[in-house]
Amino acid sequence: MYKFESVTLLNAYVRDLLSEDEYLSGFELTGEISEFKVATSGHCYFKIKDDKASVSCVMFRQYFRGVDFEPKPGDEVTVTGNADLYYANASFQIQVIMMKKKGKGDLYEQYRLLAEKLRNEGLFDQAHKLPIPLLPKKIGVVTSPSGAVIHDITETLNRRNPHYHLIIYPAAVQGATCPEEVCAGLEYFEMTHDVDVVIVARGGGSYEDLFGFNHESIARRIYSMTIPVISAIGHDVDYTICDHVADLRAPTPTAAAELVLGNYEKLTGDINNASLTLDVAVAKFIESRRQLIRNYADHKALASPLYYALQKQSEIDSMRDKLNMLINAKTAGEKSRIAALSDNLESLNPANVLKRGYSFVSDAEGKAVESAESISVGSEVVIRFADGSADASITRVNK
Repeated sequence: MYKFESVTLLNAYVRDLLSEDEYLSGFELTGEISEFKVATSGHCYFKIKDDKASVSCVMFRQYFRGVDFEPKPGDEVTVTGNADLYYANASFQIQVIMMKKKGKGDLYEQYRLLAEKLRNEGLFDQAHKLPIPLLPKKIGVVTSPSGAVIHDITETLNRRNPHYHLIIYPAAVQGATCPEEVCAGLEYFEMTHDVDVVIVARGGGSYEDLFGFNHESIARRIYSMTIPVISAIGHDVDYTICDHVADLRAPTPTAAAELVLGNYEKLTGDINNASLTLDVAVAKFIESRRQLIRNYADHKALASPLYYALQKQSEIDSMRDKLNMLINAKTAGEKSRIAALSDNLESLNPANVLKRGYSFVSDAEGKAVESAESISVGSEVVIRFADGSADASITRVNK
């Protein structure tokens, strides 16, 4: 019989057994949610039950963020996770890593495949999105005319800025005809060019209710629009193909109304502040130019032109004196250098050597006789003196 040293070790051992079981690691389970709660940490705790039993579940924050609907008690869901034992109190639970509504899997797969296709074609690229005008004169809305959405939009616009014109194109916002009617509304505004921006809006609902806005025809119609489109489908957690391809996504229809039209009081205040800033800047600019003119007016050159002329003449005379000094200094330096060169040349002049009693001997062709080896008896030579020359013939060579 094995003896466990503590309850902690026992619970840890059971937990390890569960994690090593191939059937309890990475399995799917379908059931009904009960006792759903989201903690302040972002983790959610709930139970999955059938008509006879229930099991506790925990879904940590990083995984719960990936759930694309709002779970609530009574929802039929399929969860994927691992069996686990919370060893502090030996509670058996499922660590859920993925959760989707029952029956929603096929729809989600359709959404995923279409989203991937359109993204690869560039329909979601930010570079293609049009800017939303700051103050649109006319706003088009494609939505159901009888729902709460249009009431929320008009109420928000009236509260923020009553200076607008709204054109509503009625369209089904769920069901089989939704894509066709929404496309017809977008087509109408594109053809008439009677509005500055278009809002496609629908209130909250189930994933199935909103699925009409995941249709490829709506995506391509929005992409080809030359008028900017704001998508406001469902609540903040709801994302559709329409949201991805639109020029701007609003989390709710009310938020779309806030984004499309600036607050009148704030805009008025901004304009007044800008006007005041401009007035101050212009006043400062004018005063600076006035001061500049006063400085010019007080200048002695304007009071007495002769003073200005004499001042400039003095500057010119000073510059001339400096130029003459530079020229004289340069000339003296060059004269001294030339005299030195002349003395050097003079000291090397052969004529001066001859004046001291020396003579220069060359052969008949004028080539200097530099040694006894270069002449022989009978050679004709020329002897040059300082005051003339003499022709001579060699009678003897002494080596």
